[in-house]
Amino acid sequence: MNIIIKAIKFNHDPNSASHDALNIRKNKSQFIDIPEWVHGTTTKAEDSLSAYAIKETQGNTITIQARFKANDIGKAEIRAIAIEPFPSPFENVGFGGWLGWLMNIILWILGMTFGNVLGEVKAKWVTFSTGGDSGYVTFELENPKIGDSGVGIHFTTWKWLYRLESGGPWIDIDTTRHKIYVLLDIPKDPWKQSPHVATNDQLPWTEVLDYSCKWANGQLTEDGATGAITKEVNDGIGLTYDMNNGATKYTHGGAFNCTWFIKYLKTGENLGKTVNCTDCGTIVTTFSNSVGCDLHASRMGLYFGLNKIIAIGQSGWGCPNWGCKFSYHEVAWKGGGNDNDPLFDACLKIDGDDNPWAAPHTELLPVNIKFTTLPGATLPLPTPFTANSYRERLCQNNAEGIEKCIAIGPWPNTNNGRRRVI
Repeated sequence: MNIIIKAIKFNHDPNSASHDALNIRKNKSQFIDIPEWVHGTTTKAEDSLSAYAIKETQGNTITIQARFKANDIGKAEIRAIAIEPFPSPFENVGFGGWLGWLMNIILWILGMTFGNVLGEVKAKWVTFSTGGDSGYVTFELENPKIGDSGVGIHFTTWKWLYRLESGGPWIDIDTTRHKIYVLLDIPKDPWKQSPHVATNDQLPWTEVLDYSCKWANGQLTEDGATGAITKEVNDGIGLTYDMNNGATKYTHGGAFNCTWFIKYLKTGENLGKTVNCTDCGTIVTTFSNSVGCDLHASRMGLYFGLNKIIAIGQSGWGCPNWGCKFSYHEVAWKGGGNDNDPLFDACLKIDGDDNPWAAPHTELLPVNIKFTTLPGATLPLPTPFTANSYRERLCQNNAEGIEKCIAIGPWPNTNNGRRRVI
């Protein structure tokens, strides 16, 4: 007598995200079929992918569905226990003394960061048909930790067991491994949740989540996640500003070539590392929105005088090769993209000291900073200048600078600044 686990569904209700996994796909061309885990096909965690939204699942019972095949068994109690990849800090893992204690702490932190977040599968009695098929059975998860450590990528290993009578010995069925993405909320545009069909290439891509969840790892708020992603785009992935032409490489009208950008992240190849503000604003928007933030790429302008900046990929203060002027500038913006709405700019660093219009300069990456706190102020502004106000720190302190830099909204036909991914 034995039992085989045939398949596991994590996203068993495509119309809901409150008690099961989100609708996702791997990339533009590869759909993730349901069930995510299939006996004889799924051999490693990276082949069983699912994503959960903290906001949607908090306080709710999370469920999965599993299907079994049995020989000469009419009924059995089935459960799955979690095999933690790392020990607790108080468990002896073979290292002695203070070094052993320190190693245990490190391994425990790794487990908290990357380990099981789904908990265990609550025991349930399963009935088999005369042919030995259980059909899909809904199981509740016990003690899930989704949300405990914020955004992240985790690995769950379950050891499945059964017994034929209450109080009887548990018998091994199989061990299954799964890769889990934890997001703050349901992904926002351009990412969609419906329709859940293979032809919908705007479902969240796990190839994007591989980066956005890593960059925003441990973040518990939207601002924290977007800030972390902005910092990584600015100085963590080798991008550099097009100092000669200021031309976009990865956007084309209303589309963001995310496939090409992912290839760059993986290999450094394809369209390469040279970008402009539209690329940076779109990357931050698209990757932040994949973990549940809500931004759009929006512009300011037109033709305004520019302070010295540190452009992305540059080592010092200066202006583009055409001079200290932008025809427009595009950033990831919250809210309606208005004066009082905060923005995130991965394309450049501004001067954060009390005189942003003169040397010496103090670099400041614009993260969650309001576009302007001084609309309509009389120019030139006096020093010392202490306002946490983006426009005034970006632009020259005169009518050709600050006065000409106004919020003008997203480019037309860009899905309100949330370009579709291709």
